[in-house]
Amino acid sequence: MTSGHFWLPVAADGARARHAFRGRRWEGERVSEAVCGQTLPLAQPSEMDWITFKTCDECWRLLLVEAGISPEAVNAYVSEGG
Repeated sequence: MTSGHFWLPVAADGARARHAFRGRRWEGERVSEAVCGQTLPLAQPSEMDWITFKTCDECWRLLLVEAGISPEAVNAYVSEGG
């Protein structure tokens, strides 16, 4: 496994989300597999893409599990106003 991950907004098949990818940063690849397993087209995002695209829930959940953090614990913390 490569070291670290980076997030990138992706618009594909009508869906718009920020996905996590393996590696330190985007190196200009046109296509890459996200942490959630989807193979997605990559392009330079706009500032509005970063602001308006939602985070991929599956990428987020898998990264939490890999880090040894329970997604349920994070959800409870957030819902308590943490």
